[in-house]
Amino acid sequence: MKFPRTRFLPGPKAPAWVLAETGTGAVFSLLSMLAVSRNIGTVAAGVGALAIATFLLLDLVGSTIMTDAVIQWRRLDQRHARSALTLAALSGVGTGLLLGLAGLAVARATGHGQIIWLCLAMAPLLPLSAFSGAAAGLVLREHRYLLLATRVFLGQPIGLACGLLLASEGAGPWAMMAVQAANTVIVFLIFVVARAVPLGPMLDRAALADLWPVAGPQLASVVMLAGRYRIFIIVLGMIAAAHIVAVCNVGFRLLDSLLMVVASSTLRITLPRLSALQDHPEQFAETYGETAQFQALLGWPMAAGVALTAHNLVVGLMGPQWQSAASGARIVACTALIAYSYGDVGSLWVAVGKTRINSFTSAAAVFVPVAGLLLLRPHTPSAAALCWGATGLLLAPPNIYLALRQIRRGPVWLLRHTWPAYLATACMVAAVLAINPLLPAAPLLALLCQAGVGAVVFIAVAFLALGRRLPKALHMHAPPVAEPAA
Repeated sequence: MKFPRTRFLPGPKAPAWVLAETGTGAVFSLLSMLAVSRNIGTVAAGVGALAIATFLLLDLVGSTIMTDAVIQWRRLDQRHARSALTLAALSGVGTGLLLGLAGLAVARATGHGQIIWLCLAMAPLLPLSAFSGAAAGLVLREHRYLLLATRVFLGQPIGLACGLLLASEGAGPWAMMAVQAANTVIVFLIFVVARAVPLGPMLDRAALADLWPVAGPQLASVVMLAGRYRIFIIVLGMIAAAHIVAVCNVGFRLLDSLLMVVASSTLRITLPRLSALQDHPEQFAETYGETAQFQALLGWPMAAGVALTAHNLVVGLMGPQWQSAASGARIVACTALIAYSYGDVGSLWVAVGKTRINSFTSAAAVFVPVAGLLLLRPHTPSAAALCWGATGLLLAPPNIYLALRQIRRGPVWLLRHTWPAYLATACMVAAVLAINPLLPAAPLLALLCQAGVGAVVFIAVAFLALGRRLPKALHMHAPPVAEPAA
């Protein structure tokens, strides 16, 4: 699929499309969750959240099994690409067969029998999602950011429309399933119709052997890291009532929908760039610093903004009956700040082929919050948020130490890249707190005032701190320059 150039839009490989994609995805993901949950009620939303969490947990296997490996491998050819796509699709078939059993187990553990039928209905989506995951890796390797953004521009609005249609007809948790189904099918069709990847099936053992040293450990890492929230929600559902699960899901998803912009944007820019520079250590280190700065510039204002506006955000968008979700969102937002202070270490370890480190880190990220749930057995959103937020605090020190050791740099070097984000966020917080006594009583109007003032102050201070220019991570990526001989 070729997109026509215009004088008003960036080129199809411009990093600006990453922000457009992730920002649009965050908005529609948030709208889908809020609008559908509000229409079907807390109990149905809790049941739907458990079914979707089960689906997404198994979906991680097929949709991520080859994504990072095809980006990282230096000498990728048609054998690697076709074999990766085929293996991913077959993995999706296997996890589709398992989804029915998983749904039965979750239904028995939680006492909600409807989960079985929801999971069975979503099982055929898993092979499509798995194919799309590997295809996205091949497209991202080529920096085709506009094509990736098209998935969100088309899939998310159609999914939201389908969900709202079923919610208006009284379909309950099936409305949440419709959002997921429509989005999955649209994304698959985009890759097929655009002919963005080779479609012929192939399983070349030598090609898969090339990819597996990265794919194997990284699969375990991604499944654990991305699946930890699904595991957390499922375990919480076994401890707390359905309405508590729904309230926690809303609070956490409010934050996740916003911070998804940070994680997705940073990964899409960092991973292909670092992978291309794995044989150029000096450029590798400098690029890591630039992307760490970019991550901090996105993550700090968003996390701090949610912490400041949590009450108005939840009550304004969901209504007063959901206000208990605000405390949990505020706690998780505060703990998220430190996670955006040292760059995308996951992409760093993929780029250098040390994906086993990601596996160990991800295992710890799963263990800590689940252990907290089992030990504390929380029955309030705030207590559940404390269990979830402890992970970032415990994992930050070893992550910082190992990342800086890998690139042979120190904390002061990292601070020289990230300080504009900290200064601009501090000014933003001060400005928002200063206007709080003047805010209108209506939560949505108050939220708009807080967001507007905070955004203006942050952008102005960050722009000045960066020397009146955009972050270097948003510039077009230059090809590697040979390192001087030692």
